[in-house]
Amino acid sequence: MLGLTLEGGGARGSYQIGAWKAFREIGIEFDGITGTSVGALNGALMVQDDYDLAYELWYNMEPYRILNVDDRIYEVLDDDRISSKELNIIYKQIVKVVKGIGLDSKPLQLLVNKCLKEAIIRNSHMDFGFVTVCLTDLKPLKLYKENVPIGKMGDYLLASSCLPIFRSKEYDGKKFLDGAFYNNLPVDMLYEKGYKEVIALRLNSQGIIKKNCFKELNLTFIKPYQDLGKILDFSRERARRNLQLGYYDTLKHFKNLKGKEYYILGDISDEKAFKFFMSLSNESIIMLGNLFNIPQYMSLTRALLEGIIPKLFNLLDLDEQSRYSDLFFAILEQMALRKKINPFHIYTIDMLVENIERYNSGDRTKPKKYKSEIFPNKKVLIKRSVDIILLNEPYIHI
Repeated sequence: MLGLTLEGGGARGSYQIGAWKAFREIGIEFDGITGTSVGALNGALMVQDDYDLAYELWYNMEPYRILNVDDRIYEVLDDDRISSKELNIIYKQIVKVVKGIGLDSKPLQLLVNKCLKEAIIRNSHMDFGFVTVCLTDLKPLKLYKENVPIGKMGDYLLASSCLPIFRSKEYDGKKFLDGAFYNNLPVDMLYEKGYKEVIALRLNSQGIIKKNCFKELNLTFIKPYQDLGKILDFSRERARRNLQLGYYDTLKHFKNLKGKEYYILGDISDEKAFKFFMSLSNESIIMLGNLFNIPQYMSLTRALLEGIIPKLFNLLDLDEQSRYSDLFFAILEQMALRKKINPFHIYTIDMLVENIERYNSGDRTKPKKYKSEIFPNKKVLIKRSVDIILLNEPYIHI
């Protein structure tokens, strides 16, 4: 049996529906699903097999569909500059939370009541379970669908999603707290049902995750390499981006695609990658040497092998086990980012190289003469390094 566990993470949940799209295309079907908070809500839609509904909900997401909060709050939180007037807006909202009023999640409740099909979930061949915490009894609850009282599935799913900042609600006379405060990734619930193979979809959220010390469990993690945003960022733009990230990250795992920022089909040998760096022009090596403060008495080959390449490995956070091919892909991605090439596409190496060269041919502006810095900023150094290579290497030889 193959199971799927969905991590909690609020607005980041659109990532899971993007992954679901990839699962469907690949032909992966699950026998059971567990989740916490938004993972529980998405899991319910998956058990219902309501893919079109789930995708539409997230694709057209807006804050008002989840919380009854002044829209100005979202506008303020998305702005880097906050005026005194905007601070007052935030302050008034915080006062409500502190006084115990909390954020009104009534829209989410209405949405769950509208979309949930309890009978289909109960009659499904799929196992389904989720986690919440009962504040009244001071104990966690691991609920399988067969343990939830008839007609109460929606209430308990909302209980699993009850963040402390939400307005307090009671279900069956008891108060609940978001399941993330007990286990935000309930793989154990599938293991207890006899599952030996589980895919866990991470959202890189805050919350308690129980250590998995299960014997004979084949556990596969799919996780985002990029930021999924804030847990209350229910903007349409963020939801659509996370849908794409979930889709492509899942394809990356199962199709063994390369890259962190891009999705690259195929591989390159260390020998070819090494030749790429050795083919860098004298101009590139001299400019990179100046950028990295490499002693000028070194020959260009020594400067490249003993100074520049080790610096690039370090700048791009490649560990000691990394190879020249890893560095090649990292540099290739940085060049693509500098040319603002669309990341949401599966590229072969040749395709991505062609795109970089095409965009590069129309922009041959010489970068400024960079000064040495005692405490250089890593991001700036990466940007400058890539600019130097793009300037002096109109063609990428591989």
